[in-house]
Amino acid sequence: MAIKEKKIYAMNIVTELLVEDIAEETGRPAEEVLLDFMQSEMAEKLYDDSLKLWWDGPDALRERYEKEFDAIFCKKTK
Repeated sequence: MAIKEKKIYAMNIVTELLVEDIAEETGRPAEEVLLDFMQSEMAEKLYDDSLKLWWDGPDALRERYEKEFDAIFCKKTK
């Protein structure tokens, strides 16, 4: 497996762990959480290897994603 493929694999694992954690805590289906996450700026940043966000792990990324999600939700409710 080439280095680029290994990095993408690591990004996918981080995404899977993050999605499973959110789905379990919220009771939402994992597929729904995954769709929401993959449409987020956080997912775009996660898969930008130059930022190396996947090194931070799922917990740190979840905090960032929740802040992004909260900011979007607050804008929609105003």
